[in-house]
Amino acid sequence: MNVYMCLALCCLPFVLCFVFFKMFSSVKISTELFAGLFGLLAVLPITFLQFLITGVVLKQSISSVSGILPLFLKTVFFNGLIEECVKMMCMLLIPRKKLTFSQFFMAALLCGLCLGCFESVVYFLQYLQSANERGARLLYHLIFARIFSSDIIHTFCAGLCGIFIWSCISKQIDVWALIFAVLSHGIFNFFASFQSNIKWFSVVVILFLFVETRIHYEKNKPAETYKKDPVPAKTSKDVTIESALKDAPAYNPENKGNL
Repeated sequence: MNVYMCLALCCLPFVLCFVFFKMFSSVKISTELFAGLFGLLAVLPITFLQFLITGVVLKQSISSVSGILPLFLKTVFFNGLIEECVKMMCMLLIPRKKLTFSQFFMAALLCGLCLGCFESVVYFLQYLQSANERGARLLYHLIFARIFSSDIIHTFCAGLCGIFIWSCISKQIDVWALIFAVLSHGIFNFFASFQSNIKWFSVVVILFLFVETRIHYEKNKPAETYKKDPVPAKTSKDVTIESALKDAPAYNPENKGNL
């Protein structure tokens, strides 16, 4: 097993999106780099808060409670609320003075994707020690599964958080963008934690996240400004009636009987 190949696969989605955004948009490389940097920066407070709350504050209550509802609340709180709120706080550090709405949205996507890719690297390193020949194939499967699941969740949940930040800046607060980001992340992890077929409901969560991101993006996208010229241009006049009258034969009284 090539360890470096696996690490490269974990980081490949971020690299591809980084290049794609630069080639097909006007976002600056510096903005993309800041977005990736602050995505990595979010890992530290997220890990600290989750460890602190799990190991110290809720140690006794979590160990004594089991069931579907506690698991659901745990995933929504730990994976949804903590991760998305910390990620959003780190997004506030992205220089946005000269950014448009679409550029800031792309920066938010890169921030979340960078965090997701780093999380994939951590998962890979955790399972690396116990991997044999069969385990190596399972690790490749794990990497690709995370690319098309967890990476997408981190990316588009961050996009919704970025939309929420922009809505606050424009004083048209879209709180549902943040709520859907938190719930989507938590519910995805809830379904993904099962080993039975119920885990496939996580795919529905991903599709729902796509739709909601599109809806809130269009809702908060600044309207285009159209400038209308009060005096129409000469080339813009309607020549249909004018040309028809011009080509019509002139009236001649002598031809009256021929009509």
